[in-house]
Amino acid sequence: MPASSSTLSLEDLMRLMDEVPVMLACFDASSHRCLYANVHYARLGGLAPEQAVGRTAEEIIGPEATERIRPAVERVLAERTTVTYSRSMDTDGQRRWIEVSLVPWGTPQPERVFVMITDITKHRAAELASKQSSDRLAKFMAASVEGIAFHVGGVITDVNPPLLRLLGYDNDQMTGRRTIDFVPPSEHARVRQVMSSGAELSYESLALHRDGHSIPVEYIVRDMDWAGQRQRMIVVRDLTESRAAQDRIRFLAVHDALTGLPNRVHLDEHLCEMIDMSGPERTPFAVLFLDLDQLKRVNDSLGHASGDEVLIAVAEKLSAFCAARSPLDREAWLARHGGDEFVMTYRAADHAQLVDFVDSVRRVFETPTRVGTRSFRVTASIGVAIYPEDGETPSQLLKNADAAMYLAKTAGRDAARYFDRAIARAADHALMIEEALGPAIEKGEFELYFQPELSADGKRLVCVEALLRWNRGDLGVLTPDEFIPVAESLHQIVPLGQWVLDSAMTQLARWRANGWHDARVAVNLSSNQFRSPDFVDSVLAALQRHGLTGASLELELTERMVMGHDPAMQVALTRLRDAGITLAIDDFGTGFSSLSRLRTLPVETLKIDQSFVRELPASASSVAIVNTIIELAHGLAMTAVAEGVETTEQRQCLQSLGCRVMQGFLFAQPMPAAEFDRWLQALLGR
Repeated sequence: MPASSSTLSLEDLMRLMDEVPVMLACFDASSHRCLYANVHYARLGGLAPEQAVGRTAEEIIGPEATERIRPAVERVLAERTTVTYSRSMDTDGQRRWIEVSLVPWGTPQPERVFVMITDITKHRAAELASKQSSDRLAKFMAASVEGIAFHVGGVITDVNPPLLRLLGYDNDQMTGRRTIDFVPPSEHARVRQVMSSGAELSYESLALHRDGHSIPVEYIVRDMDWAGQRQRMIVVRDLTESRAAQDRIRFLAVHDALTGLPNRVHLDEHLCEMIDMSGPERTPFAVLFLDLDQLKRVNDSLGHASGDEVLIAVAEKLSAFCAARSPLDREAWLARHGGDEFVMTYRAADHAQLVDFVDSVRRVFETPTRVGTRSFRVTASIGVAIYPEDGETPSQLLKNADAAMYLAKTAGRDAARYFDRAIARAADHALMIEEALGPAIEKGEFELYFQPELSADGKRLVCVEALLRWNRGDLGVLTPDEFIPVAESLHQIVPLGQWVLDSAMTQLARWRANGWHDARVAVNLSSNQFRSPDFVDSVLAALQRHGLTGASLELELTERMVMGHDPAMQVALTRLRDAGITLAIDDFGTGFSSLSRLRTLPVETLKIDQSFVRELPASASSVAIVNTIIELAHGLAMTAVAEGVETTEQRQCLQSLGCRVMQGFLFAQPMPAAEFDRWLQALLGR
């Protein structure tokens, strides 16, 4: 074609139609024979273009394909309109997609039909991939437990069901609206800043429910391209449960799990706050340490579950009391310290108001505590310490209030005591004893003193009582009253009691060798020592080890130890008596003896407590009591021994009442072994 020509020749046009990537053909409307086919269309039938001309569509593309397109051809001819459709076809073993357009030409009736076929396999694959991706995204959004929303420029385009449920909306009520509409006003500035930055990030904020309440959420913001658009995807994670769990964890960190009251951690923080609030003036406030008196009895009889119910009921009563006392300024505050212990703080105007408050706390316990269908009388021992005079730190205040509480408990329970320095000294002393008691035996700090029991005229030695002393060096010589309770609590009384037995028997063997042939030593027993399973065997073994008979030993027990109806205790007493050991009841008259029980015990000696002897002969009631004990002993074929005889008048009175054996300062004080040896030699030499 000449370069200057402005038109295409038929030859050039035909060549161009073979070059375009489209299948083109023209068919006669009446004969359905091909009038023209480009190279691409002819290849459908495996023909050259000139071979396709004159053939029918069926001869070119086959009967099956012809039958498939027949409805479209009939529609083109009948309606004289262009028809376009798509279908699949298999070529060279591959599935391909084509788009077919049939265009009628000629009036009034179409004379020809132009055919244009385009391979749309790539477009169809892209559409299929897009649809599959959309389906996957839709399934993901529906299956996700977290809320998901898409927005373009802040306008919501899609929302999944979990987010609709979270915020209380339908899909139509959210799509098309601004994302900011579903955020509380307090968070608008922050959300706008995130949107304007375009950053992909995660942050905690709030979402607004349809009913107006705010929901704690985490927003996870990501960018993505979808349907040719840049969109923002927001994952909305509901934090309600995790926040509740965190709040619960924080609550339990400073509250007691059983009662819900503040715990020791919270108590320490509260005391620090109270001290800070006292300011430079150091305004006083009180710390009350409460210990329930009867909880162990409930635990032992009904089980710890019932004990827990008692603790909960007491906590509720005390909480109600504090709420009634201080509805506004929290002047009364309550915590559980642990176990059966509670702590209260109270800022009183003066001491009189504090005393009134403590009395009011005690009255709380006057009402029985109910557990199920049962009622219990639960009381409390209360110790009170006052800031700053009784302590300037939380630990000092609690320690001193605890010490005062212990004093209230030892005074008979159901009482209140106020801390003073004497209590502190006693507590420090007890702690020192506890720390030093363990190694005291190995260090040789214990020593036996001996005090004789004599005939009324002081001439005949009947027995000698071994009395334990602790040579503590810096503290001097300590008597059993100062350390035996500590030894009991530390479970050291059994080895200590065994040391006393062995030491007394060693001394007894020496005395017999030195001329006191009928020597007998009396040893005091503690309750825990006597009730240990192998006690009797250990006593008999000690006698054998030292070459002594049972007649040389007397064991002193208290009324409380022998007045129970324990069969094992009765067997132990009988075994000791059968071994020839003398059994004595010490401090008789101060306990709760049963006469019917007393007559069945294998006891040979009643030791009259010195509290009765001390008032002789001036007190008629003491004379009557002592006379009764002596007559009781004689009536049961027992020996009555008077303790604490210090004056000649007391001895004469006791003699007149028939008491034949006495012990006390009038005759001899307790003496170390060496001094007693000298005293004994002097007595034997008379």
